[in-house]
Amino acid sequence: MIDFNKLIPVLSLTIAVLAVFFGPLISIFITEKTLQANSKIASKNLVSPIRQQWINDLRNTIVEITAKSAHYAVTGTEDRKDSEYYRITELEHKIMLLINPNESDHSNLVKLIKEMRIDLYTEGVLSEMNFWEKHQEIIDLSQKILKREWERVKNDI
Repeated sequence: MIDFNKLIPVLSLTIAVLAVFFGPLISIFITEKTLQANSKIASKNLVSPIRQQWINDLRNTIVEITAKSAHYAVTGTEDRKDSEYYRITELEHKIMLLINPNESDHSNLVKLIKEMRIDLYTEGVLSEMNFWEKHQEIIDLSQKILKREWERVKNDI
């Protein structure tokens, strides 16, 4: 028969030894998981506002270029100012720097804006029709891009 009174000190010692070895391992594991969770929260709190500001900046720049281009298109050639055309070109270049050239729809947006600007400066009925077509395509594509980017912010990137 087994004497449980003699076994209790051995079991106690075994449990203490296991606690000494596994306790720190469990603590390290928990600490690592906590640090990962805190890192994600910190990243979200840091990156999300920056991304939101980028979205706002892109949206405002697109609004300005499409509005200025439309205004420029409807004014008569005698009322057009070189400073307005310069501003449109400046906004085009700003958008080129704001977008991600590795994303096809971003690159397509820049291409459409360039084509719209060229049609804007070229006289003729065909150029005017192309301008308005590109103008609408820019608005449609911009809405898709901005919606997707907003979803990224909303869904924690």
